[in-house]
Amino acid sequence: MLFEKLKQGLNFTNHEKEVARYILENSDKIPGMSSAELAKATFTSKATVVRLSQKLGLTGYQELRIKLVEEISQKNRLSRLLEGEPINQESTYTDIINTLPLIYDKAVTNTRLTLDKNRMNRINCVLQRAECIDIYGAGISYILAQAASFKFATLGMESSAYESINGHYLAARSNKKTIAFLISFTGANRTMIRAAEYLRKATNNYVVGIIGPHNEVIRKWCHEAVEIPNRDSLLSLDVITSFSATTYVLDIFFSQLLASHYNEHVKSSLKMLLHNDLLLDKAGCEEDKKE
Repeated sequence: MLFEKLKQGLNFTNHEKEVARYILENSDKIPGMSSAELAKATFTSKATVVRLSQKLGLTGYQELRIKLVEEISQKNRLSRLLEGEPINQESTYTDIINTLPLIYDKAVTNTRLTLDKNRMNRINCVLQRAECIDIYGAGISYILAQAASFKFATLGMESSAYESINGHYLAARSNKKTIAFLISFTGANRTMIRAAEYLRKATNNYVVGIIGPHNEVIRKWCHEAVEIPNRDSLLSLDVITSFSATTYVLDIFFSQLLASHYNEHVKSSLKMLLHNDLLLDKAGCEEDKKE
């Protein structure tokens, strides 16, 4: 970075350091100044200005001006992006614990307002008839897919999470009614796009995309697409927004499935309670209390 090199001043002469200091303090003026004007303003010479430019790895002062304009534009863009960030270097513990619920709430609210009731009902109708639920994700969205798959499994559904396509598995289970959810926080994840295309072309799976706004390609391979908000945050807070929004959408489908199988789920839960002592290490808990 040009500004960093000017600040470090490695191997600069005293006159070159004076020129560097002036550039740093008056960076907005430099694009409109000639080498002679810069030399006059710093009480140095045009030769000093050129030597400084070359020490910065540039061919001359003209290239220095061009690079400076590029870095100023990038710096201004960075500042604009950071202005909208709810967490910064000044954020305290209290600020953070008060801010995060607002981020969660905004993500869920924005998602709720954009949901299409008819689309959600169409997906739910297919879900109610499904024998298997496959959930695909990549990276952090795969972790979310695993969590959602676990929830569906508690209702007695055959449900699994995948990071990629398993062609043999899909071919061997082609006779089962399967709904496949694909998660892409951006909507442009290449792995998920390829998975969606394969599922649509090579299987009878009902393909549902839970996808971010950059979804022009993946959308055409989905039977239905539920769009989630993505903040395009510079500081990775977009992950919090997308994660919360996707969890909300999947929990809607989970809750609809729970509601339709409520009585069966109550019965299975009661059966589980009969053997609850086998699930809990009560002896270990008692020993912990004694320590």
